[in-house]
Amino acid sequence: MTTEASLDKVYAEVKRMRVKLESIEKTLESLRESLLPEEKIAPEEMEELETLKQEALRCECVPLEEVLKKHGARKRA
Repeated sequence: MTTEASLDKVYAEVKRMRVKLESIEKTLESLRESLLPEEKIAPEEMEELETLKQEALRCECVPLEEVLKKHGARKRA
């Protein structure tokens, strides 16, 4: 068997695997959509989430006590 023939076999197998992977991805996406409930979010909550995302991307951090205080949670033991 020549190198070219071997490469053709490998390429064909990679193509088959890619098709199978895409099928699995579609199945998982469908399962996710059917199993996870969709929640409505207020514009203020969406804005806060975007702010938190940007802070995380800038590697900023906030002390845990500040977060607990802001959200009225009890302090950790």
